[in-house]
Amino acid sequence: MAYLNEFLEFLHNEGKDPKTIQAYRTSIGQFLTWYEETTGTDNITEVKPIDVKEFLGYLKHTLSRSQATINKSTASLKTFFAYLSEQGVVSSNPMTRIKIQKIQPTDKLKNTDKWLTREEQSRFISYVELEKNDFKRLRNLAIIDLMLYCGLRVSEVVDLKLEDIKMNGNIDIVIREGKHGKYTIQTMLGKHSKNLRAWLKYRQSLTDSKYVDSPYLFASERAGQFSARGIQLMLDKYGQLANMDGISAHRFRHSFCKNLANAGISIETIRRLARHESIATTSIYIDPSHKEQLSALEKL
Repeated sequence: MAYLNEFLEFLHNEGKDPKTIQAYRTSIGQFLTWYEETTGTDNITEVKPIDVKEFLGYLKHTLSRSQATINKSTASLKTFFAYLSEQGVVSSNPMTRIKIQKIQPTDKLKNTDKWLTREEQSRFISYVELEKNDFKRLRNLAIIDLMLYCGLRVSEVVDLKLEDIKMNGNIDIVIREGKHGKYTIQTMLGKHSKNLRAWLKYRQSLTDSKYVDSPYLFASERAGQFSARGIQLMLDKYGQLANMDGISAHRFRHSFCKNLANAGISIETIRRLARHESIATTSIYIDPSHKEQLSALEKL
C-alpha cells in the first residue's frame, strides 16, 4: 500500500478534492487487496492486463457492481498506473489497453431480471446435489442456502466463523461486518437449515490441521477459508452443467428478495430482511420484471 499512499499524497499536493482522493483510495485499495489475495503477492510491478481484466470481472460477476461503478474503478486504476509509470515504478502500464465500457441503455431492463425464477433455482440446486464429493456437495449447498434463504452477501458468507452460528430450533447467523460495517443477526428457519446443519457436522469431523486451526465456517480443500473467488468458480461450474449463464452469488441474494415479494411480503419487511438502507433499492422486487410483463401480455 506504500505506492497508494504516495499517490494519494501526490493528489493532495495537486489540490484534488478530499472526496475525490477518498474515492481513489477506496477503488485502488480494493484492487490491491484483491490482487494480493488472488495472486499471493503484493508486488505491484508484476500486475498484468489479464489481472486487471479478472478484477473487473470480479466486480461485475461476483460483487454485481454496475457498469458505472466498474468504469469509475477503471478510471481510478488508469490514473494510478499512469502515475506509477511516470515515476518509473512500472516498466509497462497494464492499463494502456483497458477501455472504459459504454453503459448500455438497456441496463435498466436487465436489472429487473437479476433474480432466478423458482424453476431456475431448483434446476441449479439439482446439479449441486449431484456432486459426488461429500466435502464440496455439503459445503456448496450450505453456501447457496445462506444466500437464497437468508439473503447473505458473498463477502458475508466468506467471513462467517464457526462461532457465528447459533443453533436452536432455527439458526441465528451473526454477521459481524455487513455492508458499511454493520453488525446484525440473520435467522435461518429450521425448515431451511438441513444443509447447513449437515455441513457443520461434516466440518467438525475434519481432522486436518488447516481445518482444525481455522475459525472459518467455510473452507476449501486447500485452505482453511473459502474465498469469494472460489465461490464464484464453484457457481460457474454448476452453471455450466445446468446450461445457465451469468450465475453469480448476488443473484441468489436477489432471488431471496424476489421470493419474498412473490409471497406477498410487504416492501418494508423485505427491506429490513435484505438490510437495504433505501426502500428504493427494494422496489425493483415489487415491480414486475420484463419477463413477468411479457407473460402477462401473453395471457390477454
